[in-house]
Amino acid sequence: MGNTAVYTLILIFTTIFAKVLGFARELSLAYVFGASAVSDAYIVAFSIPTIIFSGIGTAILTSYIPIYTNLQNNRPKELRKFSDSVMTMIFLVSVAVLAVFLIFDRQIVRLFAVGFTGSTMDLAVELSGLMMISILFIGVYYILQGYLQIHGSFFAVGMVSVPLNIAVILSICLSNEEHYRWLGWGVVIGYGAAFVMLLIAAKRKGFRFRPCFDFGDKNIRHLLVVVFPIFLGKAITQLNTMVDRTIASVLPEGSVSALSYANRITGFVTAVFVVSVATAIFPQLSRFSATNNIRKMKRSFATSAGLMSLIVLPISAGAMVFSREIVALLFLRGAFTEQDVEATAQVLFFYSLGLLAFSIKDVMLNVFYALQDTKTPTVNSVLALVINTVLNILLLKPLGVKGLALATTLSGTITLLLLAWSLRRKIGRLGLRRLIISLVKMTVATVLMAAAVRPVYDLLFGATESLLLSFCVAVAAGGLIYVAANILLRTQEMGVVIVTVGERALALVHRKDA
Repeated sequence: MGNTAVYTLILIFTTIFAKVLGFARELSLAYVFGASAVSDAYIVAFSIPTIIFSGIGTAILTSYIPIYTNLQNNRPKELRKFSDSVMTMIFLVSVAVLAVFLIFDRQIVRLFAVGFTGSTMDLAVELSGLMMISILFIGVYYILQGYLQIHGSFFAVGMVSVPLNIAVILSICLSNEEHYRWLGWGVVIGYGAAFVMLLIAAKRKGFRFRPCFDFGDKNIRHLLVVVFPIFLGKAITQLNTMVDRTIASVLPEGSVSALSYANRITGFVTAVFVVSVATAIFPQLSRFSATNNIRKMKRSFATSAGLMSLIVLPISAGAMVFSREIVALLFLRGAFTEQDVEATAQVLFFYSLGLLAFSIKDVMLNVFYALQDTKTPTVNSVLALVINTVLNILLLKPLGVKGLALATTLSGTITLLLLAWSLRRKIGRLGLRRLIISLVKMTVATVLMAAAVRPVYDLLFGATESLLLSFCVAVAAGGLIYVAANILLRTQEMGVVIVTVGERALALVHRKDA
């Protein structure tokens, strides 16, 4: 638990830094190009290499870690050959994808931008051609991320998008409507820099590579068999979002936007906190699976779910209590009206109800992937799609766009329970008694926090009429109340976090003194 807490905290802070830089990237683009043909072409071009390889890359990463860990523990002589073959195969696939794109560039770009014509289309095609060079780095750096996670090096993993964002920001600042090619080269340089950063970090952990073309090896065949259902499951999850937006399109104007904006807010929470915990715990789960240590795997899952709950519960409650204020702070400017704030806040409230369920489900999915069971998560994703679609239809008329958010929350909760039932059948009793006790304590602390923050906010806002100041002070007060309540209740996960942070702080002080 100690190492997991450390890795999680590293990933949380590095991810927040990377997200801030990502936001600065969007601001830079808006400042230099505004809403123009260049910015439209750039956004489409930038999305193409990411969309093409992100799903495949994530699926390969999720498959690579448990197979590598299993070989590391049981057949170490096959390890080097497996890793070299995977790297070689991914690079060759990247070259093939790049070649296909260069031949059919205009047709592929049109799939991503059906409305582009004339000079905007020409610009998108030209920028896409440059940016697609980065695909030579994108595929391989997923494997390097997996290698670093296995070897406990999470700082570089958390910082992976930082070189990209810095390079893109600089390229935007160097560009104008006449010298727009810098936009394309900035993306290539950024992905290349991210690859070099990961490669240096991996070499420090003993990574070595030489090309290997034995793609008929049994471990490579196993990887390919495992990859497809993981990719399918993640694609179905994206399809769920598309179904929500399609159904929302029959509702009054602005409903699709309300879903999108609220989803972006909860997506930030998921990316920073949930993914951090899931990423930190996955190599550990894979090691326990490789050594068939199911008891430790159960304990690791329970402690990770507890750490996740400690973070997500107060955020979820805060997002419900301050849904309107959060949306207003982020979006209430320009053409975004008070009516838009109200609609988006209502959607955010119902999305926030399901944050904890989705968070624990993400960790539970990693248990199945560590066990190299990809069938169960895929079936669960299909069930989630079916349940979500049925609930969308049932709740659409009485609740409107709020019903779509509630349907997502309910389908996530139902499929979490089904997934837990499947896991219990697979590995036996999960030993969640200690987690349930912690959840009760966290819930009590969350209720105390939620009861206190609203009066604090109302009092300050009445005195200052400053939304930002009142919100920040209320959140700080709520955080202190939540931490103090968990300490008084002796919540185990809070104790672990405090001890871990204290130990790291002391280690840094001793390092400076030395």
